[in-house]
Amino acid sequence: MGGAAAEIVLTADRALFTDYNGVDALGFGLCLPLRLLPSFLEYMILAPPVPISPEGRASYAPYSLGKVEAALLAAGFRRKDVAIAPPEKLPSIIDKNTEIVGVLVVDPQGLAPVSWTLKALGGGGITATQYEFERLMKNLREIRGRGYGFKIVVGGPGVWQLRGRMDEFGVDVLFDGEAEVTFPILAKDIIDGRRSPRFIVGKPPGSDLIPPIITPSRNGLVEITRGCPRRCHFCSPTMKNFRSISFKTIEKEMEVDLMGGARSISFVTEDVMLYGASTNPLKFNTDAVKTLYSSALKIVRGWGVERIGFSHVTLSSALACRNLTRWISDVNGLDGDHPFLPQTGMESGSPGIVARFFGGKPYPWRAEDWPDVVIEASKLINDNYWYPCYTYIIGFPGSEPRDYTMTTELLDKLKDEGFRGWTFPLLLIPMGGTLIENRADFPELLSLPMEAIEAMVAGLKFSVSFSEWAYPRLVGEIKNPVLRRIALRLQGLTMNALREWAKILERNPESMKELNRVDIRRMRGLMRAAVTSIRRFNVWRGLT
Repeated sequence: MGGAAAEIVLTADRALFTDYNGVDALGFGLCLPLRLLPSFLEYMILAPPVPISPEGRASYAPYSLGKVEAALLAAGFRRKDVAIAPPEKLPSIIDKNTEIVGVLVVDPQGLAPVSWTLKALGGGGITATQYEFERLMKNLREIRGRGYGFKIVVGGPGVWQLRGRMDEFGVDVLFDGEAEVTFPILAKDIIDGRRSPRFIVGKPPGSDLIPPIITPSRNGLVEITRGCPRRCHFCSPTMKNFRSISFKTIEKEMEVDLMGGARSISFVTEDVMLYGASTNPLKFNTDAVKTLYSSALKIVRGWGVERIGFSHVTLSSALACRNLTRWISDVNGLDGDHPFLPQTGMESGSPGIVARFFGGKPYPWRAEDWPDVVIEASKLINDNYWYPCYTYIIGFPGSEPRDYTMTTELLDKLKDEGFRGWTFPLLLIPMGGTLIENRADFPELLSLPMEAIEAMVAGLKFSVSFSEWAYPRLVGEIKNPVLRRIALRLQGLTMNALREWAKILERNPESMKELNRVDIRRMRGLMRAAVTSIRRFNVWRGLT
């Protein structure tokens, strides 16, 4: 880095420290079992390396690491003493002057909902997310073996997966919660040689104590709200106090991203409609959302960016603020070729499940109204060129066959209405820090009733159908033209594999176990799969 190394180095594993070739949705591919993910596909298309500056700093970084860096600088640490670096550069970045290596984790053991579900559907095995985390920690232990004395502090939404396993991975401190207030105090204690606890919970900061990032975020991400007031039992963001971020901070972060070369800006939020909202009771503030978008678009269009997307929306919010939904689409100039593709939770078609596990989500409607809210909101957002990814949950405690049948019926109604979007089933995960953490077990595919399998198949089939339209548009955003052409050529293979996957699950769920024999990680395995898997499982049709 040109002189002494930074005292604090912030990093993450390769599954997180990448820009997914400019398409964040490609990151979900890293939740697959590793053996189903060819290495060239992972490292060239899904998770390409991040460029670094001559000083060894990452040109852009996972958004969360940027927020930790900003918190340290706001607390008085010097810029030269804090560095964000990708995992492959750590051996040349860390030296005897390094006191702390901070590691961001999201899914370090492959236990997050998408990973657990894809493992169940793919025949088991470690995911790419788990493999990359464990590879990073192994490398850090080897670096520390040179005689360096740095402490490894691990934080992020995936820390619950590492409870009781800190020694196994060489973790000195597990940091749970938000970083802005507490992490700088911890860092100073470690650097000053004071003893620190092995497990720390960060104190939530007020919105005025959340400083803007200094290092550009990958793909132009900018946080506009933090937390959620709806209190869904299976969700961790809802356990955080709900706050809207000041526009001054949002403006600075957009400028940092744009000056860093971002070609797009996307708002990070649990629900875009809640910006500026008040809680207890929940009250929308449509004027605040309009002011946010009007001001933000004026800035980004000066950089050639025409629209600003967002990560999540709640269906009841979109329906309650239907005029705002239309306005957001109009002001962004959306059309059939330029839609928004947000994520949202459909969760279940059963009002009884809604009432027990996410009764706040339908507000201002009631739990029994949820199926109708889903249908009407879907029509509204589709009419305004929002083609979302709906996730729904399989395995709620106490679920009866009728509950799953009602979910399938809701999916069928969406299909009949001509819904455009994905519908993806997720097995319920009792994630640490959620209200359901100690009330549920990790579900196994073969323990589910047939009605649950039917609900999963219905959503998977729907998603394959929509993906045939959406896939070319998604991969068309890949920055590298050569890799873009490769990804487009993989379209037929991918769609055929997903289609056959759904058929196998529908015919005989026990057959999914047979997929554990498929290994296409290396080229030799890929070629072997082209012969054996087609003949035995009929999954990878199109490989030859």
